[in-house]
Amino acid sequence: MEITMTIPAKAKTGAGKAAAKAARYEGLVPAVVYGGGADPQMVAIDPRPLWKGLNERGFLAKVMALEVEGKTIHVLPRDIQFDRVTDQPIHVDFMRVDASTVVKVKIPVDFVNETESPGLKRGAVLNVVRHSVEVRCKAGEIPTKFDADLAGLQINDAVKYSMVQVSGNVTPTIIGRDFVIATVTAPSALKRQMMDAAAAGGEEAAAE
Repeated sequence: MEITMTIPAKAKTGAGKAAAKAARYEGLVPAVVYGGGADPQMVAIDPRPLWKGLNERGFLAKVMALEVEGKTIHVLPRDIQFDRVTDQPIHVDFMRVDASTVVKVKIPVDFVNETESPGLKRGAVLNVVRHSVEVRCKAGEIPTKFDADLAGLQINDAVKYSMVQVSGNVTPTIIGRDFVIATVTAPSALKRQMMDAAAAGGEEAAAE
């Protein structure tokens, strides 16, 4: 199981607004650790590695290590609350995991080979429907990303899940259909050009 970062934390005995306020007064972010067959544990974490992780893609799909007073707890962040005014993180929910824990996570999608798409070369744009794909998998097998290959795609073509290069043993949460990840769409000006060209071709055919 890949551990993406280590976050120092302090164990806290209290809960509620007073305890959270005390943690923030110390310059820490209050958090709760739950799951794994154990009781919930209140902690306060160092915000510096938290901020670093938040600036990276797929933060909520990364297994981390909480160092709580000499004890290491492997966790997956499940929810983050932010201050409405400052946008500072004010509370984090972590779930205890091991390599075999089945989790639901959103995996970011990278679009590759854009220069090899005839549709994009003609001036079409990539309309991204899903920047990430939600899947179920074991915590020890969470992919870092999925690649969607755009090579050969024409205008009005779609990138579907079946076309995505999926790594690892994962199952999408959307089942029963081959859902769309992105489409190659012509902008309005290009659509008019295509319509004008089609109309001109029809007139020529009628004249013959």
